[in-house]
Amino acid sequence: MKSKAVFLQNSGIPEYFFKIKGCGVTAGVLSFTGEYSTVKDCYIMKRKIDLHTHTTASDGIYSPSALIDYAVSKGVRALAVTDHDTTGGLEEAVRHAATTDIELIPGIEFSIDYSGGTFHLVGLGIDFHHPGYREVTEWLQHERDMRIVRMVDDLRAHDIDISIDEVRGESAGASIGRPHVARILVKKGYAPSVTDVFKEFLVKGKPGYAKKKKIALGDALTLIRDSGGISAVAHPISMNFGDFNSFRTMVKGFAAEGLQGIEAYASMHTLDEVKKFLEIAEEFGLLVTGGSDFHGDKNEKIGYYQPETPIPVDILDGLRELLSR
Repeated sequence: MKSKAVFLQNSGIPEYFFKIKGCGVTAGVLSFTGEYSTVKDCYIMKRKIDLHTHTTASDGIYSPSALIDYAVSKGVRALAVTDHDTTGGLEEAVRHAATTDIELIPGIEFSIDYSGGTFHLVGLGIDFHHPGYREVTEWLQHERDMRIVRMVDDLRAHDIDISIDEVRGESAGASIGRPHVARILVKKGYAPSVTDVFKEFLVKGKPGYAKKKKIALGDALTLIRDSGGISAVAHPISMNFGDFNSFRTMVKGFAAEGLQGIEAYASMHTLDEVKKFLEIAEEFGLLVTGGSDFHGDKNEKIGYYQPETPIPVDILDGLRELLSR
């Protein structure tokens, strides 16, 4: 396979983008094989983004610093940390990101009070020091803790050997959530994987289920907007909306309330679903976002929305434009 080379100073692309799993840099010269037709192709293939990830501040397995280091090692150059109902990991994330070349986008993922399936709303580019977050996240954290206690009590009522102390230990002092309960159940042999846990436990009609207290959509949209962030429906297929005409009607209403985007590129979407979400986003003039929903133990691939398909880098331009207004 024929090799090609180009001096990086003539490419207009920073050399550090190629240093981690790059195409090969020697003395300021980039060499690449026929897999890439131009230096731009090499740059785009090696540069990734991810606008939906989690840390130990909620239910991820990596600390904020460790997540950033892991993302950098995988070629991610822009990363949003969007923990569930908390901004607790963002101070560390911002501080550590400043020691790397990654662009850190502070965020949050709210669980929205919704009568259908699961409605999650991400806020991207938020000012996490906004006083509204403290009040809201403290209330949600208290409710989250009480919910886990109820889950553990229900599991024990079904003769499943688990304690709240074990769950707290699994969270290593961070916010406790369902994934921490699931990991304990896997460790104790009640299920082969976290994915299997959520088929047999912790969901409606199964042992360990407890209803979750959630924030209202209008309140979440207002807080995100007032803190300078951009709101987007996360992995909308989880809403179980029936058909896309129904979703289109829902989005029209959400947009009227202030919704700004749709996470079309999501790991739980099929390619056909991605296409439909892109069409709806265009129809209503909404921002398109994308994320792996990376936790670290659910077979997600950071920077990708399909196993071998990276999240499109160019969607970052739209987010930056909105945040700059």
